[in-house]
Amino acid sequence: MLDSGMINKIQKAKEYASEPERIHFSRLEVDFDGKNGNHHVGFDDGSWHCDCDYFRHHHTCSHTMAMERVLGVMAPAEAEAAAVA
Repeated sequence: MLDSGMINKIQKAKEYASEPERIHFSRLEVDFDGKNGNHHVGFDDGSWHCDCDYFRHHHTCSHTMAMERVLGVMAPAEAEAAAVA
């Protein structure tokens, strides 16, 4: 049985989840299963990073752009600026 404190926490969590603009990433790391292999994608110190060859030369790639789309409004501000450029 849930106590009133837990019920309040669940309600607050639902409220927070409906307002993703409250969430600000400072660091994020994921393993990305690409079509041609697996890649390590991350966001740290205000920038996206990926270990794929394309990213090394262009500072963006399909993996980082996919992360921006998945994160939507929660994407770090640097990522949103790069997507517009």
